[in-house]
Amino acid sequence: MNPLPAGSNSLNGQRPSRPALHAARRLPLATALTCLLLGGCVVGPDFKRLDPAMAGLGTTGPAYTRAADDVPGASGDLSSHWWENYQSARINQLVALALAHNPSIDVAIGNLKAAQNYVAAQRGFFFPTVQAGYSATRENVGPNLTSPLVSNANPYSLHTAQLTVGFVPDVFGGNRRAVESLQAQADSQRHQLEALRTSIASNVVAAVLQESYLTNQIDVSRSAIKAAKDQLEHLRITQQSGYSSGLDLAQQQVAYAQTIALLPPLQKALEQTRDLIAVLCGQLPAQALPPAEKGSPTLPAQMPRVLPSQLVAHRPDVKAAEEQFHSALAQIGVATANLLPQLSLGASVGNSASTFNDLFSGGPAWSLIAGLTQPLYAGGTLSARKRAAEDIAEAARAQYKVVVLTAFQNVADTLYALENDQRALQAARDVEQATLKLRDHIREQYRSGYTSLLLLLIAEQSYLQANLTRISAEASYAGDTVSLYQALGGGWRDDDVAVSAGHEQKAP
Repeated sequence: MNPLPAGSNSLNGQRPSRPALHAARRLPLATALTCLLLGGCVVGPDFKRLDPAMAGLGTTGPAYTRAADDVPGASGDLSSHWWENYQSARINQLVALALAHNPSIDVAIGNLKAAQNYVAAQRGFFFPTVQAGYSATRENVGPNLTSPLVSNANPYSLHTAQLTVGFVPDVFGGNRRAVESLQAQADSQRHQLEALRTSIASNVVAAVLQESYLTNQIDVSRSAIKAAKDQLEHLRITQQSGYSSGLDLAQQQVAYAQTIALLPPLQKALEQTRDLIAVLCGQLPAQALPPAEKGSPTLPAQMPRVLPSQLVAHRPDVKAAEEQFHSALAQIGVATANLLPQLSLGASVGNSASTFNDLFSGGPAWSLIAGLTQPLYAGGTLSARKRAAEDIAEAARAQYKVVVLTAFQNVADTLYALENDQRALQAARDVEQATLKLRDHIREQYRSGYTSLLLLLIAEQSYLQANLTRISAEASYAGDTVSLYQALGGGWRDDDVAVSAGHEQKAP
């Protein structure tokens, strides 16, 4: 039951007119009495899950049209352990270590538990409060006053024991909306925890891949330094013999120095990457980690792709933003209920006596209390809070739109990056194969005496440079594969989907 046209309604996305809001604040007495007779109602707008069309977003575009063609993600299947697609035991070990020991996850878990406890605390207001009290006093009322006790003793003792029960019925659903808001906050924290886990797993996989490619680049760079040094020594000999000029020797000295300069940045990046892996796993940089694997890493044979509707339904940051909107919408009901009459019930039973032994000998005294209060004037505070709740809900709805747009951008950018980096990688592989064939051909000619050692050294250096370019292109493509998994929200779990589809708030 929703007797008020309160706030921004997620069904139509329209904000009620100001006259409607003023009418809502002057709830007719008949409506209030109806709520009381029916045992309560829930004021404020009801939440329904958003979709891109309701948020004013389109879901068409070449990236998504291409992304839905006969690929695993189009059916909604995306393994929650997506990093296993890289077929690396070390990646699996490090991701498991990071998910178990990264302190950021502990922070998020603590925030989630706190949010859940806030929900439990708010649910307690659905039940009556029961208090037991006992007091003992010793008093002197003076000679001019008569003691209220039968003994007329002065000074006198008074023992009082009392049991009090209080209950505030949730007639208009203000507490139900408060519980709903806090539950949505807890659900948002849960989705943020899932997003954090995805981010940590992605960072670990990306760092391990980078470590592998940096190691390969360092090995090739050392081979290139050796080739450049051999070429420099050869030119020195030929220059002394008069077969090459000083200019050729100087040019090769520059090339040799430039090749040496490539190595320190790679070594620095490798050590920093290893430090990053250690910290992601919740360890100090000096602590030992599983040893690196030899060879190039195995990349997934087929990348998952997804429809836009599936992205919105499963990406954790989108779901977290949706729950933030849900929480803000429920606060409109809380603010609306504060404008309406508040009913309170109370009862007490107890007794008083001059001695503790006589406290329970006579008949108890009791009282029943019922109260109804209606705010009449509060300086505009309550109505201003309701308008503020409506504005916050509008802002949360707009923020949801921002998160959805960003999610679409992430996937589209990554798909385009994968497509173009794959072309760049194929081109780099073609160049590497061409320079390899050229080097092998010149090597055969050198062995047959038809070419010089200098040409062979130049061909060897060209091949090593092409090898470095190929490794760099492969590293960029590998990073894009990780970015796509992260952009898709990591892994989709069937239980998460069920919770997202069937989550509804129910009053106790």
